[in-house]
Amino acid sequence: MVDRPKTDAERIAAMCLQLPDDPGAAVNLALVACATVVIQAGEEDEAALDGLRTALDVLRVAGFGEAKH
Repeated sequence: MVDRPKTDAERIAAMCLQLPDDPGAAVNLALVACATVVIQAGEEDEAALDGLRTALDVLRVAGFGEAKH
């Protein structure tokens, strides 16, 4: 039996492994998935965009993705 991710970090890592290798395609797919969850949750667009901006800022400050630049 395969162990399922237990933490948010493990869940995110597992989702990232499922994204296409092409960065542009991965971004497009991730944004569509994010938008789908936002709509299903009934969140307002501006609140969702504020959350996305915050997530981007936090990840950049933490050094995530520096090897890609």
